[in-house]
Amino acid sequence: MGTADSINKIIDVNEEDDPTLSEKLTEISKKHDAVLMACIAPYVGLKISPTKTVNAQMGLSEEFAVETAINQIQAKTDVRKLLLLVNSPGGLVQSSYKVARALRKTFKEIIVFVPHIAASGGTLLALTGNRIVMGMMSQLSPLDPQAKSGDGAVSANSVVDAHQFVTRLFDDIAVEDAPYSYKALADKCDGVDIRDALASLSLMEEYIREILEDCGYSKEKCKKISNRIVRGFKTHDEVINIDKAKKLGLNVIPHSDFPTEWKLFREWLAKYMLQSADKHVIRFVISENLTKQSELNKK
Repeated sequence: MGTADSINKIIDVNEEDDPTLSEKLTEISKKHDAVLMACIAPYVGLKISPTKTVNAQMGLSEEFAVETAINQIQAKTDVRKLLLLVNSPGGLVQSSYKVARALRKTFKEIIVFVPHIAASGGTLLALTGNRIVMGMMSQLSPLDPQAKSGDGAVSANSVVDAHQFVTRLFDDIAVEDAPYSYKALADKCDGVDIRDALASLSLMEEYIREILEDCGYSKEKCKKISNRIVRGFKTHDEVINIDKAKKLGLNVIPHSDFPTEWKLFREWLAKYMLQSADKHVIRFVISENLTKQSELNKK
């Protein structure tokens, strides 16, 4: 079995082949002179044993899937404008960053549509948009990475905040005079875990700044947005709706600015959101008039 066959077994990438849906999406592609792409994590996981179900998350499959989609798109067209539908709970930080960076480096202009959820690493994908289109149920999330804590993982912000909380306990009392509970909490603070948490927060801010700079944000705005979205929220699960996204400084626009596109992209999402899958579904559409063959025929 060749390399291509092996990769195709772990990805789900195709041109959209639903005739009715494809026809309507093609009209949008033609209207905007743009490639259309959907990156959808279905909500129903794939059952791999009687007791275990695997859900779609950003990971190795998505890295290869997006690379494959980009290669197929570039073989068909030189267009560098993308309308991107994102529906994702996130996943591995490094995979989310690599996918976001690949899309940002491939396309000059990206308009991202978030009909429902682009959380965690999915938010990083949404940030690739020069503009982000959101509606009443659209959700982004904070981008505080997970950090090691004992035998598990928690928000890196929680590790840092816990250390600062314990440190403040000893501001007005000597260690030898501190209650046992203070000392017990202090003993649980692992210096290596704290250092790793701080490093992961700093690295995430660096990733975000890079993506935003490629979108045309000023360096000052990149720094402000990255700091707030990584460190400025109460929990990792906090909902960032359209109003909060605007306050962050993101180039967010209401879905009413793209009524036809929004309705159609919700239909595109609905087709795949309830199928059973352990990986993101990647679909794309390119209007015939934008293909290289069409340009050759004109000549």
